[in-house]
Amino acid sequence: MRNRFDQELKKLHDDLVSMGTFIEKTMDKTMSAFRTNDYALAREVYDNDDIADELEIKVERRSLRILLSQQPVARDLRTISTALKMITDMERICDQAKSISEIVLRFEGKEFKKTADILQMSEKCVIMVNKSIDAFINDSLELASDIEKLDDEIDALFKRIHDSMATMITHDPNSVEQAIDVLMIAKYLERIGDHAVNISEWVVFNITGEHKHRLLI
Repeated sequence: MRNRFDQELKKLHDDLVSMGTFIEKTMDKTMSAFRTNDYALAREVYDNDDIADELEIKVERRSLRILLSQQPVARDLRTISTALKMITDMERICDQAKSISEIVLRFEGKEFKKTADILQMSEKCVIMVNKSIDAFINDSLELASDIEKLDDEIDALFKRIHDSMATMITHDPNSVEQAIDVLMIAKYLERIGDHAVNISEWVVFNITGEHKHRLLI
């Protein structure tokens, strides 16, 4: 009986790894499309958003099936709870990536100026997502602990971008449309960073039973 249960847990882990891998690739493609004005790549990300939804449903169904049939406790219950929490953040990362790709597609054939700050923010977000997924795959508290520092850097970049776009609009009223789109992309990136933080916190919970300084399951 335990052997079958372990097999189901392994399948659940493999499903999460598949979803995590898909998210990493989606982020890489989205940021590459943004940096290089690759509209075909942006379209691919936009059109493939339903894959994340399907993967989320697959993990949910497997998790609930294990809960209902096996009634796990202790670390096993923690693992399944972590899966159900993490997939929400994973799916939302894909939603934000889709939204960024949609903005990129709107600027096809137009000049889209990218500041050093927004490019740096996009690079750091990719690193955050990759580290959070790697922390999960490798059960690494060390990788998970790196995410919070990166999130602080993302927040600082967002404030700089916000201020610079406000200044741009003041000096050049014709730049309003582009400034708003840059701000929207920055906001989506900030949210992606927040979801990466959430994933890392659930990794810590899965390993230690602690989440946000509270002892849980």
